[in-house]
Formats: sequence, structure tokens, C-alpha cells
Amino acid sequence: MLSILHTLVLLLFGIPISIFGLYGIVLLCFSSFRKKESGEEGEEFEPYVSIVVPTHNEEVVISRKIDNMLHLDYPKDKLEMIFADDSDDATPSIIEEHSKKFSQIHLMRFRERMGYSPSMVAGCKATKGEIIVLNDAGSFMDVQAIRNLVRHFQNLGIGVVTGRSIILNAGEEVGEAEKLYLKMVDFLRRAESQMDSTFWIKGEATAVRKELIKDLETCSETFDTTVGLCVRRKGYRVVFDPHVTFYEYAPSTHSGRVKQKTVRAANLVKVLWRFRHLMFKRKYGKYGCIILPMNFGMLVIAPLAIFIGFTFLIALTFFDSGFSAIIWSISGSLFLVFLIFSRHLLLTFLEFEYSLLKALYQTVFTKRAHDKIDKISSTRRY
Repeated sequence: MLSILHTLVLLLFGIPISIFGLYGIVLLCFSSFRKKESGEEGEEFEPYVSIVVPTHNEEVVISRKIDNMLHLDYPKDKLEMIFADDSDDATPSIIEEHSKKFSQIHLMRFRERMGYSPSMVAGCKATKGEIIVLNDAGSFMDVQAIRNLVRHFQNLGIGVVTGRSIILNAGEEVGEAEKLYLKMVDFLRRAESQMDSTFWIKGEATAVRKELIKDLETCSETFDTTVGLCVRRKGYRVVFDPHVTFYEYAPSTHSGRVKQKTVRAANLVKVLWRFRHLMFKRKYGKYGCIILPMNFGMLVIAPLAIFIGFTFLIALTFFDSGFSAIIWSISGSLFLVFLIFSRHLLLTFLEFEYSLLKALYQTVFTKRAHDKIDKISSTRRY
């Protein structure tokens, strides 16, 4: 019995180490070179672009958001802005006032709470542009963001382009931790793009060919990630461009950050499960054989293995104190090293794993829906 527990504990702790270690090596290999995308440079490319912004009670920031969009460096006659709104505050009134002054602004009003994904589906169906930009009311795009997004679509093999977040409150403790987290995610997305396509989509600044999502009539998970998976399934690449930048606020508290990450994680797990048939299929190249399985491993298998591993270790402590003491000592030493030399990295890892476990619990056991959960108020600042 003890030997079985010993083996299980070592195996369970070895699983996440193997997943993160192996994928880290693969990512490092692919991040060492840059794939030249045809169409990134050359003559000016200005297709008609539609920006879709879902809004729910955004009266604090909506005027600033609209002002930001009106100052984007892109021809006004080739740009429309659609706000899919289900608010019960002054948000629609503010949007409507701006639409009277600027013809490119359009309000799509819902009388009931739709949620993020249904709002995005409805907004995208109403667009006229050949390129749709997914956006968020709490983020502010760089003036060159649209140009940097659309230039990739000169390459007919690219279906989705996603951008990079810059944290406006990086000077705060949680903001600093989020900045570090995003730096790691951006490294992952850059390497995945070099390998094939990235799984990690930022709905605050992502562009997609409209023709590729016309059949996306419903979406019960996170819309942006679903778009990426649907497009890659059709044979088009999903790429990350660090030059496409937007600005946003991180939550001001750790509890707010955990809530934000839990919602995001739950939707990622749901969409991964929905598209599990893409995994280990040679038809989808490295995306199907490496990227999706490894992301499933990081988001689902690793947190479960860590949790179960520590559960067995606690039980083993009562039966074999010597073996348990060795494992506890190694774990405690690593904890102290990271606490002393990289506190933000440790907090980021712990919050990330806790959020994943919480998301898995809510998804599997409580069947909680995550599309209509209210945003974190501290991420909306004027």
C-alpha cells in the first residue's frame, strides 16, 4: 500500500513538471526564429473594417472608449463601430448621443441580458466589413492597432490576428503581477505562432476574416477563443503580433484577479473540451498534435495532478513520515526560493493554479455559466 502511495505521489508531481518542462523546451526552440509572413510589408492595405464592442453597464468608461476609437489611424470611410449593448444604466444613451455626431458609430440594443458571447455573435452578424475586429469596452487600442492587425490579411493563409496587452496600473502590486503573467503568455503566443497557430486569443484586440465565421451562429463559451479554433479548423492560421497593442487595467485586488482568471479559465476549459476532436489529428499540423494537447495539459491535467498529489502527500504523512518529509522539504524549499527571489512569479503561479481548480470545479460540479458574470469594477477607470 505504501509503495503504491509513494509511486502515485511521485507520478502526480512529475506530471505537471513534465508538461511545463517539455512544452517550455519546445516553445524555446520555436521562439528562436521569426517566420516572415508574406503581406506584412509592401503596399498599403486598407480593407473595410468593422469593430464590434459588447457593452454591459459601461457608463464610467464608454465616452473615453469611443474617443479612443475615433482617434484610430484608419480611413473613417472604411471603419464602422458596432456596440452590442445589454446595459441597464446610461451606457446606451451615451453611445446613441455619439452616434448622432459620428455616422460610423452604430448601437445594437438588447432589452435583456445577453452575455458576452451572444452579444458578439449578434454584433458580428450585423457588420459590413470584410475584416471584423473584436474589442472590449475596458480596453483602449493603440492608434496604429487597426493597421497592424489588417496588414497580416494580405497573407491569404492567415485567418485571425491577435494583439498584446499593456497594463496601465503596472505600478500596483496586482498590476505588476499581471504584467509578469502577460509577459509569459506573450512568449507562449509568439512561439505558438511560429510553430503553427496560437491558442491564446485576446478579445480586446483580435481581427478575423468575416467570411470564416459566418457559420458561427451560436457560441456558449468564450467567443474570441472559439473564433480562433473555428478558423484553424478550416485550415487558416491564428497568429500573434506584439506590435498590435492595447491598454487596460488589471484588477486592483488579488481576489478580483482570481475572479477574472477563474471566469477566463472556465471558458477556456469548456472550449477546449468542445474542440477536443482537433487534438492528435495530423490534419491540423502542430496545432492539433502539440499546441492543443499541451494547453489541455497545462489547463486541466496539471492543476488536477498538483491538487491530487498534495492530497495523497497529506495522507502519506500519517503513514510514512520519512518519505513525506523529503517531499515537503523539497516543496517548501522551492516555495521559499521563489518567495525571496520572485514573489510576483510565485503569486502568479499560485493564483493561476487556484483559478484553474476553481474553474474546473464550477464547470464540472456546479455547472455554472460564466458568460454573464459581471466584470471587475476596478478594471474600469476613467
